[in-house]
Amino acid sequence: MFRSTLLKLRPVLLLIGAVGVAVAVLAITVSLKRSSANAESKYIQQDVSKADFISLGDFDIRAEQDDDAQLKIIEAKVHVISGAEYRRLTGQPGRVTEVISAPHVVVQNMSTKTVTAVGLIINDKGAGTKFGLYIKEQSIKPGQRFTIRSENFVRVGGNPATNPKFWLDAADKTQVVVRVAAWFADGSMWTNKNYQ
Repeated sequence: MFRSTLLKLRPVLLLIGAVGVAVAVLAITVSLKRSSANAESKYIQQDVSKADFISLGDFDIRAEQDDDAQLKIIEAKVHVISGAEYRRLTGQPGRVTEVISAPHVVVQNMSTKTVTAVGLIINDKGAGTKFGLYIKEQSIKPGQRFTIRSENFVRVGGNPATNPKFWLDAADKTQVVVRVAAWFADGSMWTNKNYQ
């Protein structure tokens, strides 16, 4: 009798099991989509060790960007140290006032396309100098954020802050601005109007 009841319930039990598996797969898929949408792409070309220095604080630098930027600068800041700390770290003479680091910049892909490379221009308008950083082989999906750390500007070996290239030769930090450009998976490129 028990066996006969079990045989009658077998299709129902199989259906319940199949529905349970389908619900579990759907829940896992939704969870993975949510975590990938919130994932943050990071550019780490090499083992990047954190710079160690005595800071006077951080300073927000100005982002020059269009209102309809496809790669939007969310945050741009530099680390500030004293001239004495710069000399202690690098062994370089000069610099009696504050010294600033290469920038720490966070951008967000505002487009509907995947960004495969990022260009960053740092312009010291006070000194009339500029330099850039090109970061390739990325996969920054629409909506994702991407962080360029100050450490990415130098080849790391030990403390990156001991490398003079980690620090900018800017007399007035309020005159330092940043701009970005983006290269997309479909081969197109976007820049702010005043990128160059």
